Amino acid sequence: MTIENVNGPEYAVEYNVGSHAISFIGTIRLQSNQEYAPIMTLLDGVHDALDEQSTLLLDFRQLRFLNSSGINAISRFVIKARKANKVLLKVLGNQEIYWQQKTLINLQRLWPTLQVEIQ
Repeated sequence: MTIENVNGPEYAVEYNVGSHAISFIGTIRLQSNQEYAPIMTLLDGVHDALDEQSTLLLDFRQLRFLNSSGINAISRFVIKARKANKVLLKVLGNQEIYWQQKTLINLQRLWPTLQVEIQ
């Protein structure tokens, strides 16, 4: 896997190889699936590179805003990971960022074994 970071004017998505954590930072307001493609490539690449039964951590604690297109992209990734049934997913959210409390918990509807922690 070659992509470890995706940066935009108001956001960063960073992969920490040692902790198997992908951190989402800032504000992501991209408008289309095509604009989300680099982030999806990072997510898919990390997922595919991990050993079976590894835990992949999606850390949203520093993400202030994610629009509906972004939520859709993350949801598609969760569904894809569930179907592959290769790694365990854990999602971290920030209780002080209102949208995360409802939206991140809803990811469990897509994959009931997905772990969500709102800190």
